[in-house]
Amino acid sequence: MPRLLSKMMLTFLIAAWPWPTPGFAAEVRKLKLGILQTGSQDFVHTVMEQQKLLQKYNIPYERISILSPPALHLMIAEKTVDIGYGGLTAMARARAEGKGTLVIYGIFSPVNALLVPKNSPVKTLADLRGKRVGNFGGTGSATTSIFMAIAKKWHGLDLQRDLELITAPGPALIGLLDRGELAAALMGTTESLMFPLTGKYRVLMDLSAEWEKHAGRAPAHVTIATNDDFAKAHPDILKRYLMAYLDAVKYVHGHPQIWQDYAKRIKLTEPGAAAALRDNMGPRIIDKWDKEQIKAELDFLEAAREILGPKVLREIPKGLITDAYNP
Repeated sequence: MPRLLSKMMLTFLIAAWPWPTPGFAAEVRKLKLGILQTGSQDFVHTVMEQQKLLQKYNIPYERISILSPPALHLMIAEKTVDIGYGGLTAMARARAEGKGTLVIYGIFSPVNALLVPKNSPVKTLADLRGKRVGNFGGTGSATTSIFMAIAKKWHGLDLQRDLELITAPGPALIGLLDRGELAAALMGTTESLMFPLTGKYRVLMDLSAEWEKHAGRAPAHVTIATNDDFAKAHPDILKRYLMAYLDAVKYVHGHPQIWQDYAKRIKLTEPGAAAALRDNMGPRIIDKWDKEQIKAELDFLEAAREILGPKVLREIPKGLITDAYNP
């Protein structure tokens, strides 16, 4: 009977144990990762996959690829995924609504530029007053929020009142620029790097560089997010995941060839594409999640709350950002 009981207990433990341990490899609960199919977060996770860093830290996972940020944000808020790469303002909004979202690290500060045609008379943000300006993310996105905060805090321009914002995908925005229907356009990461290489457009403003000029370290607008319940149940998994992420960052900085490979993968064929990726994306990868960086996140959220109002972000919820899972 004791032998039978021990077998029964072992069977129960194997079935109930959610994460891999030596001897229990057959029964594994996979971490569900929500990641957009393109952009900066796809770049980071692809490095993690190629270098088998999640396997290195014994994290079985299922990647759930999502096409649009709003869909991903909803999945994080509704706990459909355990960890997701979410926009900071969206995560703050979800937590303020009682969803329990939790930001445990940043990934990238903006690799986004406001572009104008090369021969445009527009020289400063003030020149855009009264004009039509495109943006790829919509007024509630983290990137557009940073753009709004910069314009209001340091250029005296209220983007919601002083000009007309037009939301459209990057290729559509370029078409509108070419036809003279937009004075400028805030582009996504890839478009911000690709279109200036053609020689037809120039950068009016780099979001991160502008923020750093006025306020020091730029906030991360793309973050690693989870939820309170998962964090309480699996703090070790979060720490190991961040160890894998930081290994990926070290690998990127130590292997310049990766930019050439990435340029090919996203079909950036213009001369100088790999160098543009390296010079613009490399410095924007977040490799320190300390008090200074968290202060930059909170300062940005406060500016966004003041500018966007309660319909977008009524408050900065307590407990949104933590460094408790730093390796």
